[in-house]
This record gives sequence, structure tokens and C-alpha cells, in this order.
Amino acid sequence: MITSFAGESKNFLDDKSRLSIPAKYRRWISGEDAECTFFITKGSDPCLVAYPEPEWEIFTEKLQQLSQFKKKNRSFIRTWSRNSIRLKCDKQGRVLLPQEHLNFANIKKEVIIIGALNYLELWDPETLEKHQESQIPLDDDYYEDLADIL
Repeated sequence: MITSFAGESKNFLDDKSRLSIPAKYRRWISGEDAECTFFITKGSDPCLVAYPEPEWEIFTEKLQQLSQFKKKNRSFIRTWSRNSIRLKCDKQGRVLLPQEHLNFANIKKEVIIIGALNYLELWDPETLEKHQESQIPLDDDYYEDLADIL
């Protein structure tokens, strides 16, 4: 069972646009012999987000609690759901990423895989670098604000 994903790995798409999910992340799902299934969607940032199936189920339960009578809720659920796809790892631990998703994240060949607690982020290296440069710096004030939450 997943405790949390952490760390970063670099990998490459093969000629068929398959990405090998690093073994360290596959093992975290539920052990060595578990079926490795992810729901992959377009992220809020210019990356792809890969939820292991158990985490996706938890996430969708939360989405189902949103009122369908609110337009922004319907819009969010529609956007998130329509861009999501269930992908099962093959015996080599690879998933076939749709070209539309790769285009969204600007992923061509190299992929940075970041463990982000209960999901993975899949980034094009140049896009990640540009995105990090444009972010608010994590300075002392930022950590002071987090102290009240954590």
C-alpha cells in the first residue's frame, strides 16, 4: 500500500511513447507482485499527473462530494475527468502515454518523474526548469506560514 511517493527520477520514452515507471515507485503501490495501474491526467501545472489506482479512487470520492449544481464544480470535474485515462503497466512496468497528453506537457523524449506524496508528476525537463524559475521563492516567510498548518 502507498505510504507516499518521494524523490525524483529521469527516464526516457521509448519509440512507441511508453514510459517505464521506475521500480521504486511501482513497489510502493502494494508490493513486488501487485498490478501496477495508474490514472494519468493533465495537471494543473504544465505536467502530467499519475495517480495509482487506489489513490485515484480516494480522489474521485472527494470529487463526488462536490455539488453538481455549482457551475465551477461541474466544470472542474468535467475537465479533470475527460483528460484522465486508466493505464495498466505492462510486464516491464511501462505505460503507453497518449500523444495528446505528451503534447500538453511538452514531453518529447526525456521525462522527469517526481514523487509528490500520493501521486507522480511527469515533466519535460526544460518545462520544469522554466516553471520552477517562475515560482514564488520558498523563503523564511513561506516556511513561517506553513508552521501554523504543519
